[in-house]
Amino acid sequence: MVELIIKRQDGERLWSEKFTIEEKPGMTVLEALFYVQERIDGSLCFRYSCRGAVCGSCAMLINKIPRLACRTQISDVKDEVVDEPKDGVASVKPPGRAEGKNEVLIEPLPNLNVIRDLIVDMDDFYKLVDSIKPWINTDMNSNQKETSIDPSVQLQMERYTNCILCATCHGSCPAASRNKKYLGPASLAKAWRFYIDPRSREEDKDELLKLLDSDSGVWGCDVVYKCVSVCPKKVTPTTAILELREKIER
Repeated sequence: MVELIIKRQDGERLWSEKFTIEEKPGMTVLEALFYVQERIDGSLCFRYSCRGAVCGSCAMLINKIPRLACRTQISDVKDEVVDEPKDGVASVKPPGRAEGKNEVLIEPLPNLNVIRDLIVDMDDFYKLVDSIKPWINTDMNSNQKETSIDPSVQLQMERYTNCILCATCHGSCPAASRNKKYLGPASLAKAWRFYIDPRSREEDKDELLKLLDSDSGVWGCDVVYKCVSVCPKKVTPTTAILELREKIER
């Protein structure tokens, strides 16, 4: 048996609730939440969709680490020692293990407003991403045909295209916890992806660098690599931020 300690919220009411469930081989945290919702408390709210680590909907704080519930095994986290992070910033590595503890702490993703229980409001996060204009502008009257992309550049772009906008990086980011206007790791990673895209116009690249040249942009990053540590798709926002800083300084 495993105990789930779930942080819950309904309006102004905040509380933690403990649920004892029967662990089955291969059970994920998402499956455990379904167990609670279907057999114990139907009022428990959480978000999910694909169940295959593709959509990013089920991102939440599991033992103080931002993760996807659909790919996190109960067996991997039930014995982790939970270390209360300083300044409300999520820990990236648990300090050790305590065999036989059989507890999992589940909370909503940090740095975003909670709608109810484990569901957070993603609107502000999406607005930050949209603010860097993550698309390619083209001249509809141009006679230019397809653009050749060097394979090495394509590989670079794919690393950042893999982002599923789950916001685990945003939830782990100390800069995002301090500054609500900070663009955040996901937005800045996408900014680099479009900056290195050979189809992007030079004037758009210049405009992008001007937008990012601030404490709410690339200079707000603490360069502690927490976003890199928690990304389920191995995207490296910090590397992108450092590359953008070099472009601005030149």
